[in-house]
Amino acid sequence: MYLRTMLETLKTLLVPSWKVLLAYAFGSLILNTLSHPQNILPLALTPWTPAPGLTLAVLMLFGLRYWPWLVAVTFLVDLPTHGLPPDWTSALMLAASLALSYGAMAVWLTRVLGIDPRFRNLRDLSWFLVAAIIGALLDAIVHVLTSVAGTAADSGDLLADLVNFWVGDLIRLLVVTPLVLVHAGSDWRGWKPTREMYIQAMAIAIALWVIFGLRYTDEFKFFYLLFLPLIWIAMRHGIHGTVVALAATHLGLNAILEWQGMHVIAVVEFQMLMLGLALTGLFLGMTVSVRRATEERLHRREAELNQAMRLAAAGEMAQAIAHELNQPLSALANYARAGRVMSGDPGRHASLLADTLEKIDREATRAGQVVHRLREFFRGGGLRLEDMSIAELIEEGLSPTRRRAERNAIAVQVDLPADLPRVRADRVQIGTVLHNLFTNAIEAIDTSQPASREIVISARRQDRDRIRVCVRDSGDGVATDMRERLFDSFATSKPEGMGLGLAISRTLVEAHGGELWLDSARPARFCFTLPLRP
Repeated sequence: MYLRTMLETLKTLLVPSWKVLLAYAFGSLILNTLSHPQNILPLALTPWTPAPGLTLAVLMLFGLRYWPWLVAVTFLVDLPTHGLPPDWTSALMLAASLALSYGAMAVWLTRVLGIDPRFRNLRDLSWFLVAAIIGALLDAIVHVLTSVAGTAADSGDLLADLVNFWVGDLIRLLVVTPLVLVHAGSDWRGWKPTREMYIQAMAIAIALWVIFGLRYTDEFKFFYLLFLPLIWIAMRHGIHGTVVALAATHLGLNAILEWQGMHVIAVVEFQMLMLGLALTGLFLGMTVSVRRATEERLHRREAELNQAMRLAAAGEMAQAIAHELNQPLSALANYARAGRVMSGDPGRHASLLADTLEKIDREATRAGQVVHRLREFFRGGGLRLEDMSIAELIEEGLSPTRRRAERNAIAVQVDLPADLPRVRADRVQIGTVLHNLFTNAIEAIDTSQPASREIVISARRQDRDRIRVCVRDSGDGVATDMRERLFDSFATSKPEGMGLGLAISRTLVEAHGGELWLDSARPARFCFTLPLRP
């Protein structure tokens, strides 16, 4: 079992994928057929040197173990075209050393610098450009020195040949390698070019025609026209569209230069211009892709945040409903127990039993209204505004807990001037606010056991458009550590409290266009405002 595992591992390391090798062979054949660099720059590509850009891309994607196979595949692919060279062993050794140099470049980029071969950010692209410049220069030095070995070469011609080869090799690296790396692993099934893509391809063709096809245009002065479709493509499709546009532009430019048979100096000058076009396009396309990736991440996080907020809102609504139903359900349980006791002697307690049943009905109705209106509010903040007097509003808010205050020997005082104007408010929601404030006041007095046990509810006109309602109790007041977070959700000093009453109350008051605040910490005095009837 162990031996079999070792053999399978060794096989994986030594025998690469035949699909990758077949794709490399086909790509090398196509690139060599389309470029014909030996007809323009004799030193641009020797018969046994693989297409540098494709070689570097394969080694970056699949590792250094592919380099001997790439050399062998290229040797076999070039035999039908160029035949067997006289000194084929030297040519093969040169090709192997060059492929190994690209392998070292790939290892340095992917393992030492840790860049993503598919170019996910500007750092990956920047380091690739640095490596491409250095690698193309080393490749040019090896080729030029090898070609003039044993001959008396002029230093000026040697430098010119070095620049020619370096520029041509660098162009192929900047055009071919990003094209392969960026689109590696893409699923092309079902892909269809859009109308815009056809127009963009026509724009590149028209720009090349204007530059080289018109009699009265200077090719070098009008070369900038190629930047226009490239910028358009980069802004629309990012790095994925840019590398395709650069490849199409480079192939078109090579075809035109070969067709017109331009002098080698002119060819190098156009390659320099193409180099500037490639650098500009790659950085612009990468910038657009990085920005879009960042926007997508932000959109995903925003969607996750919205989902979390919806869950939080649902949880808060559930807590709010539970909080608001606690009092009426407790009252229902007490009334039901009292009714069960009185049902043992219905003749004696007939009137009291009827009154208890009426209270059960009232509390059940109130509980249903609370659930319905809170659900309605949390869904869309809907209000059912009515014209009513402050006295009526306060009475409805206090009635469910007035008996509790009486049982706890707490005096309740209502201080209302006779000339108070009417207000516009949601009866159930403001009743919920008053009920919460009144219940808090009762619990504060019960907890502290002060000498004076009283709750004062007052209302005054705040200004021309608002009225202020306040609830004050004679308890020990609000603790210092609670004052800053008093209205935060789940902030409470009660052992069994949920910490939602004041938070919900403030939300309901603010939905009316008013405010709720702690007016005095000791004694505790809470106030809120409501708009007057227009």
